[in-house]
Amino acid sequence: MTRVATLPRLIAVRLLWYAAVGAVALLAFKLHTQFGADVLLTAIAAYVPLSLSFLPVLAWLCGRRRESGRADAQAAPGWPGYLAAATGIVMLAGYHVAAAPYLAECGILLLLAAADLWLVRKESAYFLALAG
Repeated sequence: MTRVATLPRLIAVRLLWYAAVGAVALLAFKLHTQFGADVLLTAIAAYVPLSLSFLPVLAWLCGRRRESGRADAQAAPGWPGYLAAATGIVMLAGYHVAAAPYLAECGILLLLAAADLWLVRKESAYFLALAG
């Protein structure tokens, strides 16, 4: 796959993900959820700066790999995304047991971060292939 064909796909996937997060924020106002719109919007407000910080970190890591000249560097492992998703699901389930809105807020934030970690993993694999 060529660089020209793949980079727009990566950008399109990230933009679609941000559009989906925006749709969730809009639906929080329209639909009545179990924990309210303020919990969803607070989690999304915390997620956006976190997500935007992943991109410079990714660029820095790819630059470090290029400087070191290591040929054995691979893409990031997938377990942090799975761990964040599992912890987020447990926190959302804990909200139903303890009825604490902060558990739902943290669970939603972790689920959003897990999806972003999976995107960063795919993007880092592509950029490491370019640098190598």
